[in-house]
Amino acid sequence: MCTSEYVVAMFRKRRGAKSVKDAVCKALDSFDYKYEVSEDEPVVYLTATGEDMPIGMVLAADDKHKTLNIYCRLMFQVPPGKMDELTVELNKINNTINNGSFLLDSDEGFISFKVIHSYIDGVPSQDLIKHLIKLSFQTADLHDGELKELIPKGGWEMMYR
Repeated sequence: MCTSEYVVAMFRKRRGAKSVKDAVCKALDSFDYKYEVSEDEPVVYLTATGEDMPIGMVLAADDKHKTLNIYCRLMFQVPPGKMDELTVELNKINNTINNGSFLLDSDEGFISFKVIHSYIDGVPSQDLIKHLIKLSFQTADLHDGELKELIPKGGWEMMYR
């Protein structure tokens, strides 16, 4: 199961998640980003262009755990022979990041940056959501080039979703 299918499976529609999804859409509208909204799930998809390459993003509301989950997928795959090296590098990078972390899907070979924000008493504000979107994109964009450099030339490019 690829990462985006996994995220959707984890965050099946629950009562209340729709309002978080609506707040996410309003925050994205303020950036003039083009995005795709899942009809059946509290999930929004988009792709933005960073300095090095495009970055895919999934924003999912998990009403059961009261979290907004943001995943930025880097647009390349890690070959099996490079997974150990990339895991060590991701650990070094994660030790420098205050909010969020990079993860490597060892089954699919994709690297994602994730930020999970908890909300208890209500829907996160649009300003907070906008901040988390910027934080996620900027952090992913800051490190995607150095991570891609660790992959041999002709590494596996991919398109989001």
